[in-house]
Amino acid sequence: MMKKKKFLLFYVLFVLCLPISAISVSEPEQEVECDWQLQLEKEGVKSFFRCKEDSPLDEYRSVAVLDFPIEVLLEVVTDVPSYPKWMPDVVEAIILKEFNNGMERGNFYIHVKFDSQWPVNDRDVVIETTPKTDWNNGVSVVKLKKLNDYPLSSEEGVVRIKDFESEFKFEYLERNKTKVTFTTFVDLGGIISPKLSKVQTEKIPYGTLEGMARVAKDTKYFEAAVRDYY
Repeated sequence: MMKKKKFLLFYVLFVLCLPISAISVSEPEQEVECDWQLQLEKEGVKSFFRCKEDSPLDEYRSVAVLDFPIEVLLEVVTDVPSYPKWMPDVVEAIILKEFNNGMERGNFYIHVKFDSQWPVNDRDVVIETTPKTDWNNGVSVVKLKKLNDYPLSSEEGVVRIKDFESEFKFEYLERNKTKVTFTTFVDLGGIISPKLSKVQTEKIPYGTLEGMARVAKDTKYFEAAVRDYY
């Protein structure tokens, strides 16, 4: 019995004296750095991508300086039925519900349908758009995030997008010059490989700002901005 106790005491002392590295069973996983990397620079629009934690899919961002006042660009973003004219792959966009927030226009529940490239089925999503503007500092942000519990089913053959989160950030530079930063992450859902999903989504950042700049030239947005903000 005494020999057994001496052995146990010796073993405990031996373990306590070992360096930590000697008893470590595994090295901690190194954190992956997800810095923005330039993807494309074209016609004044810079597009970037980076990895996203806990997802095999990338997050995308595009940045451009557009020759329009913030108020005009806000009119474009809040004109939901016009999305098919300038947002990549959008074929239908409707407002399901509008909230009255005084001067803070553009708080909606919207339904958006996308025409996906073959062999991927068309996609749709229900989104809440939430605007927030700091006029004193010349910054306006419009967030778009998927609503998971809205009672609207997808049409037959259309797959509901698993995750959708985007943001438009508008920053005042001059009266008719605004810096626009568009950030987006989309998980198309369904049975689709990350590689094929990337093909479907990597064109979105450039196409979104290029399209916004194109439709913002329509005089109806200037007229609407005068009506709503001045």
